[in-house]
Amino acid sequence: MNQLLNNRVGKKKKTGKKGCLFLIVGSMASVLATMLFIWIVSAVTGAVIEARHGGEPAYALMTVLTPCYAAALALFTGISGLWYFAPTEEELRARNQNRLAPSLGAQEQKAMSTRSKLLISGGMLLGVVLTGFIAVNTYRLVTPHGISTYFFTETKSYEWKQVSAYTIDCDNDGGLAVTFTMRDGKKYEILQGVNSTTEAFDGQYSSVTHFAADLDENMVALQIPRNVRHMERAVRFYRDYEELWPYVSKLIGYTELVPLPDETTEETTEETETALDTDTEAVSD
Repeated sequence: MNQLLNNRVGKKKKTGKKGCLFLIVGSMASVLATMLFIWIVSAVTGAVIEARHGGEPAYALMTVLTPCYAAALALFTGISGLWYFAPTEEELRARNQNRLAPSLGAQEQKAMSTRSKLLISGGMLLGVVLTGFIAVNTYRLVTPHGISTYFFTETKSYEWKQVSAYTIDCDNDGGLAVTFTMRDGKKYEILQGVNSTTEAFDGQYSSVTHFAADLDENMVALQIPRNVRHMERAVRFYRDYEELWPYVSKLIGYTELVPLPDETTEETTEETETALDTDTEAVSD
């Protein structure tokens, strides 16, 4: 009797339900596949933006990357879960043979053929590819001339002269945000999120913040109202970033209240030179 039980237990280990190791490996494979998906999408995004808009200084804010990455992870996890939880006919037959007695009230689990699993897995992989296409082709394009939205093709376009007002704000998590309100009421933010720049943009601007500072000057020239919020927070957030701080200080109007050290030095130098010239002219007289 003991020998029979041992044989059945041994047979169950060989032919029964997949163990937790399969689930752990499948989960790790899903994460690695998602990381590979992110790398591929990033590479393709750069190539697509350069091919479409490489003739001008522009950058694209990829507006649906996060939900697309989450969807890809869910699909990869679904594939591994399918192969773990849905038994084939052979696995179900082996599992039933290993049972010492049928469970009362238990519902009989239906088997799924390997072909069905492959078809469903292929459909999920196709969903991953579709998710990648959506991620790459959905973005907000920002140029010196205006702003446009794209979903595979251009869906909306504005020139900067169509801006009715804009807000510059800063939070502790995402940093600086510049939001433009168009005359039709639509609002567009140009700094928050992952961006892909063209080579022409990189040759003209050091960062998107640099671009925003130049655009701010154009907005001032057009006499478009500017609303600055949480200036103190922006000062604390960016004060130690030497590359970004000169542009941030202009955006929030900090230099208008407290001139930067270089500006103070220049003004002092000019005043000193003017005073010396005046004294020299007086001595000459």
